[in-house]
Amino acid sequence: MRVRLAAVVYDALLIVALNAIVIGLIVGFVTPSEVAATKQATVLPAHIRHFVLFPAMLLTTWSFYGYFWRKAGQTLGMQTWRIRVTRPDGSLLGWDDAFGRCAAAVILPAFCGLASLPFHNTAASALSLMLGFIGNYAWAKLKGRGMAWHDQLSGTVVIRVPKEHSPKRSALGWFSRD
Repeated sequence: MRVRLAAVVYDALLIVALNAIVIGLIVGFVTPSEVAATKQATVLPAHIRHFVLFPAMLLTTWSFYGYFWRKAGQTLGMQTWRIRVTRPDGSLLGWDDAFGRCAAAVILPAFCGLASLPFHNTAASALSLMLGFIGNYAWAKLKGRGMAWHDQLSGTVVIRVPKEHSPKRSALGWFSRD
């Protein structure tokens, strides 16, 4: 389970960077020129934040996972930690499988986050979301025979990939010794 969580953290860093680029482009595009000319920081209107930025970040995140899972069954973090997600028959995921897996992965965190709304506390919401995220993987440890909740709901499996034997490299790593 630690390997899967390490891959998630690795991918999260990449997703944060991708989302920062997307947000920067969108903010640059939607900021009126007169506001930009004053060089003063302003808060974007709520409708831009809720109906443009949030869906763009969601689409970026799902596109990241969908692209890598369809291409090789592995995100960059999964490649680093040598795990792969596939269908039970071993074939790669399609876009619908990737969408279903992502949607299943956010059910428990979203439910936990919604449960914290009556408290009107950002820290409580963040803690609730984190507990929901951890709950997905705790399920795998306690009841899921190594399968997280979103693995079971989406009908996908995560497998370990054997270490590949790479050719011996020279000291600089540029040329093989063969």
